[in-house]
Amino acid sequence: MKTIFLSITIASLISSCATCRIQKNLQDGELIGVIRLGNSECPVVISTKENGETKGYYPVNMDDSLKVDNVDGKKIIFTYAPSRAPQPAGCDVDMTITLLTTRWAK
Repeated sequence: MKTIFLSITIASLISSCATCRIQKNLQDGELIGVIRLGNSECPVVISTKENGETKGYYPVNMDDSLKVDNVDGKKIIFTYAPSRAPQPAGCDVDMTITLLTTRWAK
């Protein structure tokens, strides 16, 4: 029982340290998000945690190389500008955005 608890504790510390390293390497205005593949109305959503609150963004200009099936759940670092494009009918997000820069989080 102690071994299982110790293993879980170590694993959670390692994963939280990885997030800390990513956050230290962020430039001004960059956010860390998780790509979520959705339905036909809302094919891609980027989820972020900002000030303890989860937010969802619908990127209108996301590059097709970032929309492939194996990216679901992967972390991305990005900057954005609000978009005036309408939010798709079946897309429940906080904001429609235009991506300015993107890179994979390591």
